[in-house]
Amino acid sequence: MPRVPSNVEPAPEKPLRFIGKYEVRGELGHGGMAVVYRAHDPTLDREVAIKVLHPHLAQDPESRMRFEREAKAAARLRHPNIVEVYEFSEGGDEASFMVTELLEGPTLRRFLEGRKEIPAEIAAAIGVVLCDALICAHAQGVVHRDVKPDNLMLSKGRLKLTDFGIAHVADQREMTATGQVLGSPAHMAPEQIEGTLVDARTDIFAAGTVLYVLTTGRLPFDGPNPHSLLRKILDGDYPDPLRSSPKIGHRFAAIIRRAMARIPDDRFPDAASMRDALIAFCAEVGWDDPARELNRYLADPDGVTARLQETLIAKLPSLGLAARGLGDLPEAMGYFNRALAIDPGNARVLSMVRSAALAHRRRRTVRSVSIVAIAALTSTLLGIALTVLIPPPVAPLTVPPAGDPQRRPVMMPPLRVSETARPLVPDDVPAPASEPGAPRTAARAPERHGPVGPPPAPPAVVMREVKFHPTPLNVMYSIGPGGSFVEYSTADPPLRLPVGQRATVRFIGPGREPLEWSEVIPPGEGRLEVRPRLRALSPPGDTSTRAAAPP
Repeated sequence: MPRVPSNVEPAPEKPLRFIGKYEVRGELGHGGMAVVYRAHDPTLDREVAIKVLHPHLAQDPESRMRFEREAKAAARLRHPNIVEVYEFSEGGDEASFMVTELLEGPTLRRFLEGRKEIPAEIAAAIGVVLCDALICAHAQGVVHRDVKPDNLMLSKGRLKLTDFGIAHVADQREMTATGQVLGSPAHMAPEQIEGTLVDARTDIFAAGTVLYVLTTGRLPFDGPNPHSLLRKILDGDYPDPLRSSPKIGHRFAAIIRRAMARIPDDRFPDAASMRDALIAFCAEVGWDDPARELNRYLADPDGVTARLQETLIAKLPSLGLAARGLGDLPEAMGYFNRALAIDPGNARVLSMVRSAALAHRRRRTVRSVSIVAIAALTSTLLGIALTVLIPPPVAPLTVPPAGDPQRRPVMMPPLRVSETARPLVPDDVPAPASEPGAPRTAARAPERHGPVGPPPAPPAVVMREVKFHPTPLNVMYSIGPGGSFVEYSTADPPLRLPVGQRATVRFIGPGREPLEWSEVIPPGEGRLEVRPRLRALSPPGDTSTRAAAPP
């Protein structure tokens, strides 16, 4: 076989001009499975996108079947937020390709480049639109199984869900080899890794990871290698979204946590439930149409973000006051903390926090006085009741003197009930015989029963003094799961808590993450000193906020 001279370059491949009847206008992108071209449809005179399976994969039956399944799964869905499929090549054609609507715009992942994070309300609006698409897919028995920012495209102000390549269709046989894991590892639900049944809640989990990325600027799960990453997903081990981005607030963080619950039954039961929660969150700032607000944001991200921040600074304190008026201090502090995360020096919110703390301290004082008064009244009534119900002691019986007038009276002890049940007979008096000549029997001694003693006393509960020294000092605390929050003071006496039992004390403070201290009180002679530290709610990297508040 003749050798090709090294100085001779191979002839360049001819540019692809037609795919079927479609005129190719250029390449839009390529990946591991296919190449996507921009093309013109001469029949309908419109621009389209053509996804062509790589030639080496087109020879693989399973790859061709998966490609065909993607086309059929997307083609059965008609929704403005799902990419539309126009045509799919026949199985006997030399090339496998799919013709879809042309989406001109970046993927959500590319849109996020250069943006560390986006406002929670914008992320919620994206979530509403995504849930709308998933509701349509799930209603047709299609589970996407690969929801991620790379498969969400922004085209002409509209979000589109794309790439149904590994979608699970309820009425179709699985084409995946046994043991093969399909999906993007960072957004996989635990059941995908475990190989158990997937359903709509699998997409709910992935949607939660998308919201996490949008608002924190990072993936919820990461690791030095794939095994470590998958292990974290199976364990549900990810940084709390509120700690990673305090500006999102407690309400939105709760939505993310529920969507990303480790157990499917703990997630939203369906996409409609998750959408309703996101709509309710947006309604708190007056957004009645999240999709419309998303379009405005895509047209002017900086302007909408600035206006939204002004709205939040105005509305969050009012929401906090409303929650406080209902007696829900943790909810109120959640709104106040979000306001302070957005505007750390907001004097109005700081004043509201101090006012709430003072009001709770006053209520605690009134409650303590009431308890003392009730205890005193109860003690008085109990004394009266005992005086009325318990008779005075009975004087002992005396036997008159017999014979010698100088003989002293004989004192008889009080008789027991058991002794009065039969006549008293002296021990030296014989019992009367039933018949003359009958043998004399000894008199039976009176039956004596000991007094019934009180029940044994329960073991004494050993108490131990516990003194808390929180950092910072301007915090509020509550004892027990349902305890009311009161303002902390260094002058407060130490708590007396039972040894060997678990005690739970919660702390909250302005601009601080809530902290729960829960420990079994150990035995010991001296006072137990506890020094809890509440972390600042400063966003990562915001050194000015961290410097303003104690660590």
